[in-house]
Amino acid sequence: MEHIHILTDAAPVPHGAYDQAIRIGNMVITSSYMGLHPSHAGIISGGFEVECRQAIHNIMEVLAAAGCTLRDVVRVNVALTDIQNYTEMDRIYREYFHPPYPTRRTIGVKELIGGAQVEIDVWAIVRDHANGK
Repeated sequence: MEHIHILTDAAPVPHGAYDQAIRIGNMVITSSYMGLHPSHAGIISGGFEVECRQAIHNIMEVLAAAGCTLRDVVRVNVALTDIQNYTEMDRIYREYFHPPYPTRRTIGVKELIGGAQVEIDVWAIVRDHANGK
């Protein structure tokens, strides 16, 4: 099955050996996103909430480039450098994701690249929205 490489300037463009996302059939799998500004100016300042929202925004841009939205997400993986931020992350998450919620894994990690506090990746299914499928 063909792999389609997803790339948009609206989200941080990879400088390493990875794609923003790949599409295989109707499945889209994103790379992990932190609260990195698309200009690569580094992790956005303003604390955990701002960083978490930027990470989700980056994912939304990549999903849009792949032809889907957060409504199409079926799996979310979250890494937190401070597991005490779980409740705040979940509060923010509920503003973007709605029932039926995708499955989710949240883990605590020692550190993330660039001093980030949160990193998120998703799996989504491109649906035929016109037909509700």
